[in-house]
Amino acid sequence: MEHLATQIAAAINMRALYPANHPRVVQTIEQIVAGLNRSLQQTKADSVTYLIVGDDLVAGQDVMRKTSLSVRQFIEVMKRRGIERLTLAAGLQQDETHQLVGALASGDAVVSSPHIILGRVQVTLEKEEELKPDRDELTPEQLELAREAWARFRVERKMPMGQMEDLVWSLIDSISRTTRAILPLAKLKEHDEYTFVHSVNVSLLVLAQARSFGIQGPMLHAFGMAALLHDIGKLTVPLTVLNKPGKLEGEEWETMKGHAQQGAWYLSEVEGSSPLAVVVAFEHHLRYDGQPNYPVLRSPRVPNLASRMTSIADTYDAMSTIRPYQQPLARAAAFEILRKRSETFYDPLLVANFIRLVGEAPSS
Repeated sequence: MEHLATQIAAAINMRALYPANHPRVVQTIEQIVAGLNRSLQQTKADSVTYLIVGDDLVAGQDVMRKTSLSVRQFIEVMKRRGIERLTLAAGLQQDETHQLVGALASGDAVVSSPHIILGRVQVTLEKEEELKPDRDELTPEQLELAREAWARFRVERKMPMGQMEDLVWSLIDSISRTTRAILPLAKLKEHDEYTFVHSVNVSLLVLAQARSFGIQGPMLHAFGMAALLHDIGKLTVPLTVLNKPGKLEGEEWETMKGHAQQGAWYLSEVEGSSPLAVVVAFEHHLRYDGQPNYPVLRSPRVPNLASRMTSIADTYDAMSTIRPYQQPLARAAAFEILRKRSETFYDPLLVANFIRLVGEAPSS
């Protein structure tokens, strides 16, 4: 049954990337129907039911706690849409499956059909859950202090990591207190603060992606922290280069490309810095397919999961922000560029998930 949940998650991702009649979407729909039939034959049952109980997936009588990222994504998609029970019955048709997958991918209303039953679960707990320690939500004052620390880095070459860690915890707390998958992104007020505002936005976008795969607690914080610091190397790049209108060439382009290595070197020398932040600072411009980009590697490799999430968030926010040398792209145009670069620059599964997450958020 775990394999069937993985197939459903894959179909949702494909539908977020491609239209309903695309061969890859059609193939994943066929796989769901075939997978259901195989499962019913093996269990000699007439239906398969998934229950979402807290953060756990219950399939039949089994609680699946050790699950893959794809199954975690399936759980989070169901939770966000308020679906706690999903029953797939014998006789499931492809058109019904198309309707379900399309609605889950696009954010449209999800409804039951003759062979698909959606519902909720009522659970009685014997003991009250322990209260989690409260953290303060993000305040304008906290954001301003972080922005000032960011600006001072250009002169002092010191970043108050404790302050940045508190900022990320506050971002996480703010996200956890809203029903939205993604919080509204910050707006740019001055060109000189672009790197800071961009980094906060990338952190928000990476936190949303990580949460959608069920990543929580200290690991979620590590993803957000790495995303926040991914461009710290750009604070060593002169503003005349960083904000220059037009295409960078020659020495200026080499200086700009060096920010990934510079950021990784800096973070590696900071006491208490997360190893994941070092990796993401270095890898966030590497391509998913291993083809050359920068930094240049001796041998190709697939970037870390956090780096792949950051790369997508980095590109999307850069395309969506007013800068000295470009006007922002509309959301649909930015999505189309991400789609075209999936499987080469970007992880296609993560692109599909990202488009679905951001597509559910209101346009700013």
